[in-house]
Amino acid sequence: MKALPSRAGDAGLRAGQKRYAFFDVDDTLISIKSMFDFFPCWCAERGTPELLRDFEAAFAQARAEGQPREALNRLYYRFFRGALLGDLITAGQDWFRRRFVQHPPPYIERTVARLKGHRDQGVAPVFVSGSMRPLLHPLADQLGVEHCLCTRLVLDGQGRLTGEIASPQTIGRGKADALRAFLQAQQARAGDCYAYGDDISDLAMLEAVGMPVAVGPAADLALLAWQRGWEHLPL
Repeated sequence: MKALPSRAGDAGLRAGQKRYAFFDVDDTLISIKSMFDFFPCWCAERGTPELLRDFEAAFAQARAEGQPREALNRLYYRFFRGALLGDLITAGQDWFRRRFVQHPPPYIERTVARLKGHRDQGVAPVFVSGSMRPLLHPLADQLGVEHCLCTRLVLDGQGRLTGEIASPQTIGRGKADALRAFLQAQQARAGDCYAYGDDISDLAMLEAVGMPVAVGPAADLALLAWQRGWEHLPL
């Protein structure tokens, strides 16, 4: 594996110092929106086409109103109200097999290669995503990712989803909040770490580490990376 470029943040590392590379997932590591790719499969397996129609109508209205990503993210999970967590985990595994095993997987090879390169050099990769663990866990297993900072689903006493999510919400600034809490728990330094994101909504996460990498074609993020001297990884 070719060595990753050394950075200023590499200076002064102590022996045994923990280092992490934080990766947004959708449109950074995979070329699909995991949550929205999964939902039609969820409805089809449950025989609820009316739920999919309601879902599409609700999101069309919310987008027309210009609602922010945080609101859209919360809206998404409300469509799972009353579902059993076990059923969601099983459906996520089935979706992953069909999407990533039975067909050519929708990986973005250049960033996946970065993830593997970091892992091989002792920099632990971490997912940071507004998606949920039932969808991300099989992907993390396949890519050798131990840690996943993602949406945490709130359950009732019977193991059913309430439709609400716990804080921090891993969208926008919430990604940076989750990242900082993780680093504090791991007793690791943000300046020693990498972060990869494809959208301006990932800005807070990128700003929270010493070695941010802007990914992909988004013009606003690419311009900001150029202005700040960050690495830009075109796809």
